[in-house]
Formats: sequence, C-alpha cells, structure tokens
Amino acid sequence: MSPYSPLQLAEAFIRTGELADALNALNLHLEANPTDEAALRLRAAVLMRLPGEDYARAALADLERLPEPTAEDYVQQSIICQMGLGDWQQALTMTEQAHTLAKGDERIAERLLMLYEQTGKLDAARKLAADQPQNWRWLQLAGDMAQKAGDYEAAAETYTHALADLEAKLDAEQNAITRNIKGMIVGSRAAAYLKAGQPKAAEADYYAAAAYLPTDLSYSLMAGIAAALQGQPERAFTLCQSVLNDEPALIDLLREQAAIYPQLEELIDQLKR
Repeated sequence: MSPYSPLQLAEAFIRTGELADALNALNLHLEANPTDEAALRLRAAVLMRLPGEDYARAALADLERLPEPTAEDYVQQSIICQMGLGDWQQALTMTEQAHTLAKGDERIAERLLMLYEQTGKLDAARKLAADQPQNWRWLQLAGDMAQKAGDYEAAAETYTHALADLEAKLDAEQNAITRNIKGMIVGSRAAAYLKAGQPKAAEADYYAAAAYLPTDLSYSLMAGIAAALQGQPERAFTLCQSVLNDEPALIDLLREQAAIYPQLEELIDQLKR
C-alpha cells in the first residue's frame, strides 16, 4: 500500500507534469470524497490542461458541482467555455457572474470587456468601461470601444482624457515604456480624428505618435495620408515617398486607406511613377 493518499499523489504528479496519473489519483480521491471542493477545483484544473472537448466538458462539470462558486470559479468556467468549447456566449454569461461577485476586480472587468467586444455588445462594453476607475488605462479602453462603435468624436475626447491622466501620473516623456504607451494612445486618437473628418488634427497626432514610436513608420505614412486628405498633394507625396523608400511593404496600408478614401488613388498613381 502506498504511504501517500491519492490526493498527495495527485499533487505530486501535477508538480512533475504527469497529468494522466494526477487525474487517476484525483478520481480515486473524489470517489471516496465526492464533496471535496478543493479536489474538484484541482481536478478541473488538470482536466483543463488536457486536450479535447470531452476533458473540457468534464472540467466544467466539476466546477458546476461546487455549491457556492466564487468569482474565480466562474472565471475558470468562462475560460473553459471560450477556449475549450468555443461557446463565447456562455463564456460571457459566466464572466458576468464573476463580475457580479467581484465588481472591484479589474482583471475580471477587463475580461468581461473583451467578451462584450468579441460578441459585438459594444453598448455594454462602453457602459462597463465608463463604470470603471477613470484612469488612463480604462480611459484608453473606453476610447477603443467608442471607436469600434463608430463614435469617433467621443473616442478622440476620451483618448485626450487618457493622455492627461497618463501625463499626470507617470513620467511619460522620459520613461521608455510610458512613451510607448503615450505613442499608442496618440496614434489611436489620430485614427479617431481621421475617421471623424478632422485630417488636420489627425496629421498632428500622427506626427506625435511617430516621434514617440520612431521604429513604426506606419504613423509617418498616415501623416502623409492625412496631408493628402487636406488637399495638400505635394506634401503628401513627399512624406509617403520617404516612408515607402524605407519600408516598401507599407504600400499595402496606403491601399487599405485608399479603399476608404478613394481620393488617395491619385497619390498611389504618383508614387508608382
């Protein structure tokens, strides 16, 4: 007879990555202790790591046996539904349950936001973001949701608030990480301005984003596109030609924008000569 209990063996097998043996040991333990909640959670965690829909459904069944699921239990159910079963709607429902139990958990709120976005529930996503702490990170996400919803002026305004909060809290000019963050937010605001029919404001932001993120030449190309949309073809040609000389593949981005703004076709023709 082994000197170790099935649960002890299971934990040892998990540490060594022997998941099939861990599962067998947990099965033995739960046959004798069917209401052991810690063991149910542990078996579900093991089952989640095994490939195949049958294992995913078994993991979900273990978590559904818990008499009083915690917020984290609902998150795990959501992950199983999304990743193991491809059921995004049920994943959303489980995350809503988790959020109800732990409204102050921003990690859960961000997962819920992602699921709202992925299932096309942009109004719910925007409301959720508005209910969160109004720091730069949530303001950035709120701007993203407004932009996806086609509310470009609101998106630009929200990005502006995000930048103000970022500058107030972080050394956004000197720290490389925060400079990158600022560049991405400014770039997002530039896109919102462009879609809102404000190419002059967009151009200024694309220049700023290019300064913050100098290795990403797409921002400089977009500045040229914004110039073209202001009726400044010579400056647009010079800017775009300079970028394309360094990174020819960005012609695809210009073509994508021409599908939105047909007046850019003339610029593409000039660049081909």
